[in-house]
Formats: sequence, structure tokens, C-alpha cells
Amino acid sequence: LTGQFFWWRQFGFDQLKQGHLALWNPHLFCGEPFFGGFQSALLYPPNWLFMVLPLTFAVNLSIALHVFLAGLFAFFWAQGRGAHPASALAAAFLYMWGGAYFLHVVPGHLSNLCSMAWIPLVFLAVDRLRGKGWGASLPLGMAAFSMQVFAGHIQYAYYTVLAVGLYALLDWNRTPRKLSFWGGLAVMGLGAGLLAAIQLLAGWNAAGESFRFQRLSLDFIDAADMTPERLCCLLMPGFFGGMGDYWGGGIYWEGAVFVSVTAFGLALFALFISDHPQKKTFGWMALFLTLLAVGKRTPLFAFFYRYVPLFDHFRGIGKMNILITLCLAALAVMGMDEIFRNPSCLHRLQKAAAWAAPVFLLPALALWLGSPPGKWLGKSGEQASPMAFSFLACGLKVAFFSFLAWAGRKKELFRYGFPLLAAMELCLFAGGNLPSFDDAALVARAAQIRQVYSADPGDYRVLAEPSNTTLGARGLDIWGEDPAVPFRYAAFAAASQETTTDRDILRKSFFNRFPPSLGLLRLRYLFHDEGGRLIPQRTGLKEVPRVFLVRRFEVLPREAILPRTLSPGFRPGKEVLLESDPGLPPATASPASGEAVCKDLSTDEVEIEARVRKPALLVLSDNYSRGWNALAFPDSNQGRYRVLPANGFQMAVPLGAGAHHFLLRYRPTAFVVGKWVSLFSWLAFLGWLAFQGLKVKWNRNARGNAG
Repeated sequence: LTGQFFWWRQFGFDQLKQGHLALWNPHLFCGEPFFGGFQSALLYPPNWLFMVLPLTFAVNLSIALHVFLAGLFAFFWAQGRGAHPASALAAAFLYMWGGAYFLHVVPGHLSNLCSMAWIPLVFLAVDRLRGKGWGASLPLGMAAFSMQVFAGHIQYAYYTVLAVGLYALLDWNRTPRKLSFWGGLAVMGLGAGLLAAIQLLAGWNAAGESFRFQRLSLDFIDAADMTPERLCCLLMPGFFGGMGDYWGGGIYWEGAVFVSVTAFGLALFALFISDHPQKKTFGWMALFLTLLAVGKRTPLFAFFYRYVPLFDHFRGIGKMNILITLCLAALAVMGMDEIFRNPSCLHRLQKAAAWAAPVFLLPALALWLGSPPGKWLGKSGEQASPMAFSFLACGLKVAFFSFLAWAGRKKELFRYGFPLLAAMELCLFAGGNLPSFDDAALVARAAQIRQVYSADPGDYRVLAEPSNTTLGARGLDIWGEDPAVPFRYAAFAAASQETTTDRDILRKSFFNRFPPSLGLLRLRYLFHDEGGRLIPQRTGLKEVPRVFLVRRFEVLPREAILPRTLSPGFRPGKEVLLESDPGLPPATASPASGEAVCKDLSTDEVEIEARVRKPALLVLSDNYSRGWNALAFPDSNQGRYRVLPANGFQMAVPLGAGAHHFLLRYRPTAFVVGKWVSLFSWLAFLGWLAFQGLKVKWNRNARGNAG
């Protein structure tokens, strides 16, 4: 949140408030797609709060709203499956306060929280499709899934598709009208895709030019998996420390599946006792998704990596934990329902819990007394204490669980203690994972960057790792925080640092070397963090202008350009390396004669005027993308312009002799097509809903008149 989303939300929705949908972000990474990056989430309706509310309040409200929506939709899903109201309420608590969902509040993953909230509603639509047919399910499924796409984290939408497919396959035998059901799933997915076409197509276009769209290494996408030791956090979330002192495997907020001791016990109970026809479906789903979430430790992950489309483009398989949580919530609801429906089963539950309690209480005692288990674990007293407390807390919960089972046999009121105990566990867990920060510190850092631009005006870039603080200052940065860096630029940056894109590109401090070739980036200042204050340091690099004219060029294969760009003999600003023939006379040693100026009209449009005596190449030292095109103004001597990749990642426009006046605009064809597809799809969708509403009203009136 402090590094990425805080300034993204301010930038994107300030632009939207002015009536401009920012397709391009010129402030970070020497320019990158913004709207197409998915997590900008500019068209996600709940995010429009950022246009009308103060930024900090809007951030807090967005988090609170989506925690509530996650619980509400989980409640609707459980209730739609016929659950007891208390069981359905417990499902809401498990989903919204469980480790898989709520721990993403810790780093401030706004798009994760928004996208995960819609998953239960998608599964509700699938259940209704199986039981009630197309009319009762398609609008809900289309709307819910399209909202998940617009919410910003496309990885969750992808995993939802995989999970829905697995869910449908495992329930094959109990699905009536199979052809209608599978056809309905296809129509639901297609309809959601059409509604979200503007985001999907723009996102696909942007992803196609990011380093994440290349085939990533198995090790890279295995990062942030569900490490095996995290499985003990199903029952003891603080076993390896908490929000500020976590020392276990993986990342604290990735791969955790805590749903409360009570809920996990009820889920196991359901697998053994419940006669619900779907208990095996959710049991096998939970097991399958867990085996996948632990990454390359099982052959299943490698199989998906090789054979499942797009799987090798997503990093952080531990995000499967939200779907595992959904399965455990479904099983826990079955267990609770069994208690309400058949209280005689509580005797078995009481005995099982009574036997299980000492399994946790004895290690707690051993750790506190410094007995062999503590030495065997090899942990210091500082670490052994939370471990002992976790064992003790879990043992006491299991013991109280046993008491509730005994009391529930005597009196019905005590049976409501199970969802209440689960809610209390989860409330305490969530309350212990609510970090906060003072936004004034962020604003002050951005102000320090603005002061440098005020003292030294110019069109140059800085480096203020590791964050998007420069975006908040409306300055220009050669780096930033974004999981989808443009591939051409990432390749240049990685080569300049003598590393590879899929190994170090996402590390917090990327630039450690500053060769002369970084002058291509117009890099003038480095900012060092000293006690929370950003201290500027001038780089001394020879910067190229924002736009410049050259006559000397060389056409090389794409793979040969970066080594030449980084070689000592390359002269930035004096020559340019191209991947295709610009259609100009052969290169000469004479310098270009003329002048060129540019003016930013918006984040996506640059007006350029140039006058050259001989044919030349105009080079813009911003990132190249296929979405950039040049449109001639009526007063230009040249009617058509081409935008070519230059120096591996920048832009070049061939110019003939004479005066030139054109607009350089970022407007990908995929975005334009998606815009019209989404517009007509939403009109048709809303029209269909209105017609269905009128149809229901007519039928009611007809029945009333007949009566």
C-alpha cells in the first residue's frame, strides 16, 4: 500500500476525475501501460470512491467495504446451499477474517482484497446453474465474474476459473442435465468476458509486452508458495510469529489457511459424519488445491506449469489458499448443520476433541519447561515462547470445543457456541493483523522529490527506490513498484545491472550499477533514504534530451541491440539502433541539422513539432509500445508517420526533410475494440435484465387479475 497502491489510486482517479482514462503512466519505468495493467482497476465501480473522497479515507473505506462484501457474499453462498442461518453466518466470518483473505490487509493488497471478495458469488451462480437453470444463474455469474476482473487482480480470476472447472468435474455424477450445465458455464464465462472485454483486451495487450508474459522459470513462479510448515498454521497462526516478527517459510501473508480451530474441527467432523452429497467434492478440492499450492514440491505443479495454458505467467501459487478456504468453509458449514440437525452426533465429536486436546497441551508444557522437544526444535527462548503459547491456545480451544459438544447434547442453546467460538477466534486473529501508518510520512517524501524538481527544473528522471513515491510527486522515475514491468525496458535494466529479468526484477532495490548507458534514461538524481528523509545525489551521467534528432542509425537483430547499447563504443544521442529499416537514406557521419520540441497534452498524448533539413530519425527517450501511433496534423509536410522501437526499448519516428507536426498517441487497438465490445455488451445485459424484470411484473399482474 505504501509502495504501490497509495500513489496509483491518487494518480489514476485524479485523472479519471478530470474525465481522462489514463492508459499510460509516464511517471514510472520510463513509461508503462497503466489501465491495461489490471491493478489500476479504474473501471471497478467501488473504486470510484477515490474520485469523491479524500485519499486516505477512501483507502480505509475500500478495505472495510471489501472485507464486509467478502463476508456478505460468503453468507449468501452458504445460505443458497441451504445452510442453517448460524452456519451461513459462520461461513462469512471464516471467509472474511480467515488467513487467506484478511492477511492481505497487512501489506495493503487492495486489488487482492477486491478480487477475492467476488469468488463466493461466482460459486453461488454455479450452484444455482446446477439446481435452477440458466435464468436464475447467468446474470449473477456474468456480473460477479466481470466484477472480479475489473477489481484488478487477474490472477484470482484465473484461479477461480480453474477451481470452478475442478468443482464441476468432481460433481459430474450428481449434475442433472449435464449438457445444459456445461453449456451454461460456457455462456456465463463468455458473457462475463464480453462485459469485461475493455479490461481483458487492454490487459492482454499490456501483459503481452511485459516481462511476465514471457515463459517464466519454474523457480520464479514458485515463489510465494504455501510452504509445508504453513499447514500447521491451519490451527496455530502465530506458531512462526506474527505480523512483525514472522520467521517461518514463505511470505507471512501468502499461503496461510487459518480458518479457526473450531471451523477446521467441524470441517473434519463433516468429512466423517455428514451425509451431505458434496462433502467429498469439497474434500478432494481442498486436497488437490493444497497439493498445487505447495508449488514444485509435488509433480502436480510441474504438470500445470507445462500443460495448462497461462499457468506459467502467474507468480505466487500460494494465492490458491483463498479457494482452499472456501472449500473448508463449505465443509465447516456441513459440520455445523449436522450439529443443528442431528445433536446425537455430538457424543462422537466430544470424544474426538477430548482426545485431541492433550496433543497440543503437552508440547506447550514441554516447550515452557525447556524439555527435549524445545531443544529438538532448536529454537531460542524468544521463539519457543510464541510456539508454546500457540500449542497452549490451540489445546484450550480444542478442550472448550469438547465442552461445547458435551453441553450441546444437554441444551440446544450451546450448539450456537460453535459458530460463536469460531467468530471469536477469527475476530482476535484479524484484530492482531491490522497495521497502520501515517500517510503524512508518505506525503512528506513526495514533497522532498518535488523540492528537487523545483530547485532544478527540467525534463529528467530520478531514482527513488523502492516505491512509487515519485508518482506522488508527479515526477519521472526510472523504476517503481509494479509486478508487470515492460519487457523491453526490463531487459535493458537487467542487462545494465548484469542480472536477468526473472531472477531479480522484483527485488526492492534493483539498481546498484550506473554505467554510462543509463544516460539514455535521462537519469539525473538518486535519492537515498536516511532516517525517513530522501537525500538527493546527482549521478553525473550524460543525459540525452527528451526528444532529439539523429541521422546515424544501424539496423540489427533485436537480440544484438542491447549488448551494443551497453557497449563502451555506443554514443547515446548521436546514433540509434533499430530493428527494421526506417526507409531513410543510408547512415552518414554528418550530424542531424534541425530542431524538435515536444509537449505533453495528457498522460497518453505528446504533441511533437520538428523541422529538419535532411531526412533524420526523431528519437523519444520514453518506452516503446506497440500501442503508440503517430497522427499527422494538417500543417505537417508528411502525411504518415511510423513509430519504431529504438535502442531496444525507446521510440523513433522517421522524418523526411521539411516541417513536421504530429500527435504521438498511446491508443492500443485492443483497448479500442474492447471498449466497444464492453459498451454494447453492458447495454444488452442491462436491457435483458430490465426485460426480465418487466416480464416478472407482467406475470404477477396476470396472476393477480386471474385471481
